[in-house]
Amino acid sequence: MRTKFFLITMVLVLTGGFLNSCSKSDATLPTISFTQAEGVADSQGEYTMRGHIHSDIRLRKVIITKQGAATPFLTDDSTANNKTEYDFTYLITGITTDTYMIVDIYNQDNGKKTVQFLIHP
Repeated sequence: MRTKFFLITMVLVLTGGFLNSCSKSDATLPTISFTQAEGVADSQGEYTMRGHIHSDIRLRKVIITKQGAATPFLTDDSTANNKTEYDFTYLITGITTDTYMIVDIYNQDNGKKTVQFLIHP
């Protein structure tokens, strides 16, 4: 009888752990891909960042910040809004040293995905 109780308890614990690890919020975070692994700015310090964003839940906004900056470099809350697929093109200026751009992608379920993209001068 104890063995049967133990086995039932183990099955419930393992099932609960599996269901918790596959939560809806993890599965529905936006994904992003860039057309290049890293960028190289032109002689004026400009680089056009291109790629694709996918989200199972409609997007709310994209915020791009230069690493270490207190304020966002760019906030896109109109073009990306309400889309689930989004090809983006963002002009990044002022690149004089190796600069990581922090890209925060928000969906309408308050899910957030953060990635970094390196741009060389």
